Amino acid sequence: MNNNKIIQHFRKDEIPFIDYVNDIVQKSSIQYRPILTNFINPRQNYILKTIVNSYEDLSFKSYGGFEDAEMLRTLIYPKYYEPKKNDFEIELCEIKYPEKFANIQHNQILGSLMGLGINRDVIGDIISDGNRWQFFCAKNISEYICLNLNKVGRINVQVIPLKFNFKIEHLIDNSRNVFCMFTSLRIDNVISNVFNLSRKDAKELVTHNLVHFNWQLLNKPDLEIYLQDVISVRGYGRFKIISLDGYTKKNKIKSNIKLLKNK
Repeated sequence: MNNNKIIQHFRKDEIPFIDYVNDIVQKSSIQYRPILTNFINPRQNYILKTIVNSYEDLSFKSYGGFEDAEMLRTLIYPKYYEPKKNDFEIELCEIKYPEKFANIQHNQILGSLMGLGINRDVIGDIISDGNRWQFFCAKNISEYICLNLNKVGRINVQVIPLKFNFKIEHLIDNSRNVFCMFTSLRIDNVISNVFNLSRKDAKELVTHNLVHFNWQLLNKPDLEIYLQDVISVRGYGRFKIISLDGYTKKNKIKSNIKLLKNK
């Protein structure tokens, strides 16, 4: 697919990722070998699939450690190749801490991991059953994390690698699908509708640095969002655009939203 034709379907800020994907996809095609990405978010995975689907000789498979994982590593490979789980080079780790005397939270764990000086894209989903906490990471970084992550906030912790059959089975899942109608896909307008806020309040949440967009802090209330974008609003919750389903007679955009967490 022509690079210009790809770019016109996506946002300008997504061009560096498109260039990265184009580079590794072309390498896989020319060198006729599998190439593995780091962990990418749902929107990035949507872009990657769009590009790979334009190559007749290539296929892809995504995996994040379990069936409903959000952060995924994607393997791009020639169609002769049959991928195996080991190809994704993912490690499962558990955080051991004094559960009876302390509580830790998702954002504390992620912050502590980033405090080790590693990139977000080597960390997959962080999961919990309400007490135990586990996370997925790139295999080549797991030993470093196990040796160096000894505190989450002020709590002393120990990180140990696990086999996948010890993954937490009863994950906390408060998600639900909701139908929404939007006059536009501006992020302040979407937040306003999803959480039943005034447009002014939604805009202030963005400008006051309380909104993360695809895991990055956002302060542009006029940004337009698209399929598979994930928006996190502090104090309200997190949601993902599952589908855009055309327009109503009054020209409103019909959409299905996965509300991942609500206050």
